[in-house]
Amino acid sequence: MRPVRFTQLLLLPLQLLAPAYAHAGLSVDPARGEQTLQIPVPGRHAEICVVPKHLAGGRYFDKDSEIEIRLCNIDEHKNSAVCPKLNSTNPGLDFYSLPQGGTPEQVEAARCNTAGAHKIAKYKLSSSCSYTPSILGYYHLSRMLGGIADVPPAVLRTFDLQNHIALGRAALAETASNGLIHQTWASLMAQLTAGANGKRRDFLLTDDFTQSYGALSENPKHESFYKEFFNGGANNVARALNFRDRNPVVQMLARNVDINTLVGRSFTTENVQKMVQLKDAADLIVIDTLMNQQDRFGNIHYLTTYYYLDAADLAGDGSAKLKSSKDLTPEEAARLGAVQLKKMLLKDNDCGVAKENIANRVGLADRIAHIDPETYLLLQQFDAVADSTETKDFFVRELVFTADDYANIRRNLKDLATKLHQACLKGVLKLDLDLQAHFSTQTVKVRSCEP
Repeated sequence: MRPVRFTQLLLLPLQLLAPAYAHAGLSVDPARGEQTLQIPVPGRHAEICVVPKHLAGGRYFDKDSEIEIRLCNIDEHKNSAVCPKLNSTNPGLDFYSLPQGGTPEQVEAARCNTAGAHKIAKYKLSSSCSYTPSILGYYHLSRMLGGIADVPPAVLRTFDLQNHIALGRAALAETASNGLIHQTWASLMAQLTAGANGKRRDFLLTDDFTQSYGALSENPKHESFYKEFFNGGANNVARALNFRDRNPVVQMLARNVDINTLVGRSFTTENVQKMVQLKDAADLIVIDTLMNQQDRFGNIHYLTTYYYLDAADLAGDGSAKLKSSKDLTPEEAARLGAVQLKKMLLKDNDCGVAKENIANRVGLADRIAHIDPETYLLLQQFDAVADSTETKDFFVRELVFTADDYANIRRNLKDLATKLHQACLKGVLKLDLDLQAHFSTQTVKVRSCEP
């Protein structure tokens, strides 16, 4: 089934649009997003960027809306530079900030390798392993499940096709012909230059074939490769199997014992890190199982984060509230008694939705014997509303899912929600990865399996 086409009709006033406008057999909703911003292109159609609506029931961070607006205000002709991605495997476009006094032309002439220029965002579309609905879907599904995996915000964006082709030609000229990045650029260029005749035009181009469309996502800062979540392997399946069978965190996650047997309750770096890793591993398995992730292992990162108990702010049970921050100074950390550790960040989420579900194939969900009760509860609540018209429309309209895409994710959700609910009822899944409760001074109550 073809995707909902991203259309230049969104540039017209809403009152001029026919509500039942259709393209390629699918209706286009002109009300997509909270607002649509235009990025002028001299002599041609303006590019557009959609500030997204938020999923009803989602737990978005305060900073999310600010980042979405910032992403949509990136203008490669005025306040940023854009360069083709020349490393790794994805033929994307990278956006860079301008150094003081610098111009886009100067930074781009240096292929964005300019002092003071920093990568601020990346634009990927449905090419190579990437799929635009996957990038957008991971962001919003993360928030539907309480903000798990710290997925960076992403917005829907278009890019002038002539300029995109020019950048692609530069990428081909500057990469070795036997390199994978050259080959993925060549494959994308074949589709972009074919325009209306391209076999994948509906997944890559606007309906007038003058622009490409994809997802523009925030580029995180100061992240590092999470080696503790990688166990090697020659391919995606082997890596997932090694994670399942060899990873110490997953082995601990799979043990059907009291959480106090696995992690002490004293507030130490070792104990807090164990709890965070267990939660991260379970959350990773949940979201990747839902989203048909094909290429996860080797693409997991972390941010160094401080955790501390704030005695001046009490939780509901009267204990000091557990808080976290990435920005404490050493002096603040010492004053608060904070511990510093690794917290998972999933920033590479493009190879999902319409891909092979590797997590499902190797049965990663069967290794979850412990889970954050909030993740579990929100998963069950999502399952309860997933068949509503509002939820389905959100995924199709806002995240450009096809009907088949949503049907696949819906099936994953039903299977996983049912599996975890039954495991909880049988006592083989414990809702005990609650950091606040575990490190409180109170007796931890058994959580109900029912939402």
